[in-house]
Amino acid sequence: MMRFEKINIALVPRKASSCLDLAIRFYGRFLIPILKLWAIIAIPACTLVYCLSYYFLLDLRMALTVAFFASSPLGVLLTWNSALFAFGNTPGMGSLRRQFQFRMIPLMLLCLAERALFFIGPALLFFSGNLLGLLGFIYCFFPGIWILVRSGFRVEQAVLDFAGVASQEDASHDHRTKDLIKNNFGSLFGRGLAIFLFCYILTLILFITFDYLCYTLLEFPILIGQIPYLLDPKTADDTLINIMLLMTTDPRVLAMLTAFILLVYPFGRLAWFFTYIDLRVRLDCWDMELRMTEVSENLTFKEVSL
Repeated sequence: MMRFEKINIALVPRKASSCLDLAIRFYGRFLIPILKLWAIIAIPACTLVYCLSYYFLLDLRMALTVAFFASSPLGVLLTWNSALFAFGNTPGMGSLRRQFQFRMIPLMLLCLAERALFFIGPALLFFSGNLLGLLGFIYCFFPGIWILVRSGFRVEQAVLDFAGVASQEDASHDHRTKDLIKNNFGSLFGRGLAIFLFCYILTLILFITFDYLCYTLLEFPILIGQIPYLLDPKTADDTLINIMLLMTTDPRVLAMLTAFILLVYPFGRLAWFFTYIDLRVRLDCWDMELRMTEVSENLTFKEVSL
């Protein structure tokens, strides 16, 4: 028996753009709780990036690695609590203490392990020589992408089981999700790529905007303020070299970039959650189940009235 009587989102088919739009609106509605979650993860991550870059001279590859793994527990917390609200189990995101539950710890560890399995490819590509780098490049596509997509709905499966939302014909969410991924792998990959590109562009826009405002309003240089003669055409080549050097090695730049990656990540994670809901609506007819529940309740109410 489906439990959609208290659903807080519209169960309708959605394109990738619609999932992103809903994610943006969801982010705006729960901005303060999401920013609290972000701060809990981002502050230690940015501090770690700054220290590793400042004291051990590690570069952009290290910052991306830290951001990649730090986004995993952030995604678990965000998706778990967003799903509980979406299915009417909680009135909102709640306090940080309410958002974290000890039952999430094994789920977080499992998600981190799956990310570590995928990261074998990027690690070989970024931190090794030519031959191993080529092997890492191949690994990123297979089995790397398959691992990411296959494990991408891990939190959704767990939270729906916890919320008591039965799956179709009493089959488990694990088996149903495997079928959905197997039959829609291409479309899921396309949606994931679109969400990634959106978050990538948004991260750069926000970082550049914040950098410019800090330099012009607060006279606090992050990237732009450290580049002399930025707009001088005679020094264009040197300017480009300075930008690349700062973007890849400067501790302040790397820490701020990590912060903005984690700040934008919830947009993508929420959009991916709504992609899962879209799959279940289009292929499991969750919208029809909701409508049947409403009709059944109306008929029962009329019978009681008679």
